[in-house]
Amino acid sequence: MSGKPIRILCVDDEPHDRALIRHALSVEGDYLLIEADDRESFERALEEEDFRVVLTDFNILGFEGLEVIRAVKVVKPDVPVIVVTGTGSEEIAVKALKEGADDYVIKTPHHIAQLPHTVRRALVMMEQRRRLAEMDANIRALVENTADGILVLDRDGRIVFANPAAEALLGQSVEDLLATPFGCLIKGDVPVEIDLPRRHGGAGWGLLNTAETVWDGNPATIVSIRDITELKAAQEALRNSQRRLAVKNRIAEIFLTQVDDGVYEAVLQVVMEETKSPLGIFGYVDEEGRWVCPTLSGDVWDRCRMEEKHFVFPPEKWKGIWGEAMREKRTRVSQGPFQVPQGHVAIHRALSVPVVYRDRLIGNILLADKRETVYTEADVALVEDVARWMAPILQGRLDLMAKERERQALEAQFLQAQKMEAVGRLAGGVAHDFNNLLTIILGYGEHALERIHPEDPLRRMVEQMLSAAKRSASLTRQLLAFSRKQTLQPVVLDLNDLVKNLDKMLRRLIGEDIDLRLALAENLPTVEVDPGQMEQVILNLAVNARDAMPTGGRLLIETASVHLDEAYAARHAEVTPGDYVQLSVSDTGCGMDAETLSKIFEPFFTTKETGKGTGLGLATVYGIVKQSGGHIWVYSEPGKGSTFKVYLPRAEKERKQEEESQAPLERARGGERVLVVEDEPALRGLAKAVLERYGYRVEVAGSGEEALRLVEEGGFRPDVVVTDVVLPGMSGAQLAEQLGGRLPGLRLLFMSGYTDDSVVRHGILEGHVPFLQKPFSVRDLLEKVRDVLGA
Repeated sequence: MSGKPIRILCVDDEPHDRALIRHALSVEGDYLLIEADDRESFERALEEEDFRVVLTDFNILGFEGLEVIRAVKVVKPDVPVIVVTGTGSEEIAVKALKEGADDYVIKTPHHIAQLPHTVRRALVMMEQRRRLAEMDANIRALVENTADGILVLDRDGRIVFANPAAEALLGQSVEDLLATPFGCLIKGDVPVEIDLPRRHGGAGWGLLNTAETVWDGNPATIVSIRDITELKAAQEALRNSQRRLAVKNRIAEIFLTQVDDGVYEAVLQVVMEETKSPLGIFGYVDEEGRWVCPTLSGDVWDRCRMEEKHFVFPPEKWKGIWGEAMREKRTRVSQGPFQVPQGHVAIHRALSVPVVYRDRLIGNILLADKRETVYTEADVALVEDVARWMAPILQGRLDLMAKERERQALEAQFLQAQKMEAVGRLAGGVAHDFNNLLTIILGYGEHALERIHPEDPLRRMVEQMLSAAKRSASLTRQLLAFSRKQTLQPVVLDLNDLVKNLDKMLRRLIGEDIDLRLALAENLPTVEVDPGQMEQVILNLAVNARDAMPTGGRLLIETASVHLDEAYAARHAEVTPGDYVQLSVSDTGCGMDAETLSKIFEPFFTTKETGKGTGLGLATVYGIVKQSGGHIWVYSEPGKGSTFKVYLPRAEKERKQEEESQAPLERARGGERVLVVEDEPALRGLAKAVLERYGYRVEVAGSGEEALRLVEEGGFRPDVVVTDVVLPGMSGAQLAEQLGGRLPGLRLLFMSGYTDDSVVRHGILEGHVPFLQKPFSVRDLLEKVRDVLGA
């Protein structure tokens, strides 16, 4: 032997016997003997010493070896106990072995000499028992935790063991399964498929295998049961998918080779063959919602006694499951008596599948059968697939039938567009003139305000006049927003402030019979948008809500900080996951159906009477929101009101605090030469007076030609030209081009009262040309001139 000595506890009250044992062990191996000669020394050794084997006499002073065996097996059950006694009684050996002794040695020289061998054998046997116990525990854990059901049957076919999986698969407790006859399931060839009871309904399938074994010393059979329900379902789904694909190919060939109405009858014949249904009808829904049936199978024609092959049903005559399928746009199956429309044939079962394209009912496939069978799930799925495949093709045919109506609708839209274009041009002209007037009012008002003492009573009046002029300018932008292609001027702002500032205007706009409520979130993140355009969004949505509540109601405007996750983005096209600020406008009005919702943002689409709506309001809202990097969604149901939700990205920039105080404009002073070109005399005079007051040398001209004469003939060499975009004769852009050729390095500042669409058409905002939108204040003019000169 090698390594550490084997420690052995020897319990014997005879010194001579302990010496014999010590000598026998020392001859054949490396052993370390720990001796105990009474109860006290044994108990101390049992508690304190580490040993691998116990040798004990049967009769010890004060107690018996049986007590030693019991104590060791309680404290150290993995330590073998060998009884070494001078008594060769068979009765003593049996007692010792029953108490748990592992072996028995008689105290004779011959037997004592074999003690090392006995010790080694006891250690080997103990190790084998330990490994067998571990193996048994592992096998039991495997059997207890496997997903397969495991049963053990005796020779009579009765269950003597069942694991938890078998309990779950067979739907009975282990107690009920034990002693239950089961042999009938394993007669014949294996593996075999068996029915499994399903605790939650439906059919279940199991795959059963067997193997012969021994249980408690007797021949037995192990039965394994695997749940193959999902596998069977997958196989069935694959077969049905292959079936539907084959039908789809047949139908595709029909549509490719036939062009007349017989195509539908041919398709219906394929469906009837696959579902083994002798009766069938195919029809479509016309523009007025009536069901038209140009195709009938022969059986239906003969049995239903139809007066003519082409017949029409208005919606009020849609009856039974066929009518339910038409109205609800979902498949309906009947297993009871059913009557084909206008016929009197008693049908035992019927299958009605609507043909729907983009949530619009456009047709129906009706199958009926007098037999006592039922339509399977595979039959229903096949016909539903056929309905889906046919939908776009049928829609194409219906589109051709409605071609004339579409032409008339397009012509009406064209006339509407021409009218709106004319209105837009008129609005642009009005904007130009009105903004010129507002600029004069604002300019001279501010010019006068600087000369009025802070305590003068007139100052308050002038301030009120300026405030009204600014509100008028804002209102003009809102009223004319629909007529321009906006070049956005976004700023970082708090959406709550924007809503609060519109509160009074909104209440006047919607009327007293509508209850306006605001629910604005605290600590709302900022957004970067054009404030005028966002005001237009809110106003348009409020007007839309007002029109949906002609007899009054409630209008709720809410703001919130939201996170749109990937799941939301997957359900909503063009949405990028991230953090957004939400603006919601909800009303309690008449609501909209699905068809209206699908067109709500289309230009020229309106549900209002002719002459009462342009169809551009919500289209404008959609365009502004999209141009601002946001998204808009509408939720509505007939009779349950509508909610428009606008999602705007959170601003990445910090908000700049607006300076409302009228600080001195010392920075705006200068001595440069300025040429002002403006066809409005009052506005020319205002610009000249303001700029000269702040130190500039100013010349003015009423047209492009006059401005050129000042430069070419008068010798005026301006450092900057401030010109209107639209001038009589020569435009501001043409003037700038000619002056630029004569005066290299000349600075330009354009101004206009037209909408930005007009400015874009004149080519002014191409690139980074400085631009001043009318109406503007004195401060705006001075700071813009200073910025252009200092650029």
